[in-house]
Amino acid sequence: MSLAWITDDLLRYTREVWSRAYGRPVSEDEAIEMLLNVKRLAEVMLKAAGQKGGVQE
Repeated sequence: MSLAWITDDLLRYTREVWSRAYGRPVSEDEAIEMLLNVKRLAEVMLKAAGQKGGVQE
């Protein structure tokens, strides 16, 4: 799976936000996993919405 869409700024921002939320430093690996999980969730939701006719282009 390509990680090219995860920019340095996005990774840094993700680490900052979740480190504050968790009250501890979030590692780069954890932040990448979080971003990949959000991407997968979005893909599933878009696919489900498309199957129900809920996505309009």
